[in-house]
Amino acid sequence: MKSEKRKYFLTGLLVVLPALVTLYLFISLFSFFDNIIGRYISRITLHYLGYKIPGLGLLLFIVLIFATGFFATNFIGKRFLRFFEQFFFRFPIIKKIYPAAKQITEFLFSQKIEGHLQKVALVEYPRKGVYTIGFVTNKSPEEVIRRTTGQELLNVLIPTVPNPITGFVLCFPRSEVIILDMSIEDGIKFAVSGGVYSPKELPKVQAENPSQDSLRK
Repeated sequence: MKSEKRKYFLTGLLVVLPALVTLYLFISLFSFFDNIIGRYISRITLHYLGYKIPGLGLLLFIVLIFATGFFATNFIGKRFLRFFEQFFFRFPIIKKIYPAAKQITEFLFSQKIEGHLQKVALVEYPRKGVYTIGFVTNKSPEEVIRRTTGQELLNVLIPTVPNPITGFVLCFPRSEVIILDMSIEDGIKFAVSGGVYSPKELPKVQAENPSQDSLRK
């Protein structure tokens, strides 16, 4: 009887907890983005209408994002954005934070994440005989190759759990990188879940080293 109660409790917890976490994150994000402009809009609506309108700040924030995107895609907008970034870089602290924030944002909201993560791979890390899932991101710079082994190297992102976009970027010889027949999405799910998630079909390991065409130049 005691084991059944424990089973019911754990089952209920597995059902309720994800829903509560999702709801909490949704409400938190809604409040955060709504308050960016909403705190100022609420003063106006409260003064003229006598009440606040929840979500109006978020709606205006979304409109502002669309307007900024439209402006940034034309010729004048691009020149203004370049001037804006150059102005930002004049400040010592901002010029260190802004480029990193921009790169992370471009990575997260890129239309195709495959453009950054090219292949899912297995590499021996942190020691021989221990294999780690990683993401091939690009070929290593020529200077890195020239100053090390002289062999062609591949940049491999070793993700941390549960955030797969952070981790270590290591340069492996192409011959030591085992390319898997696993989609980027499955690779990310595997990393986020801490290895709990497993694709429906086992990944097929390529028998030979990846060809030049399998990785983007």
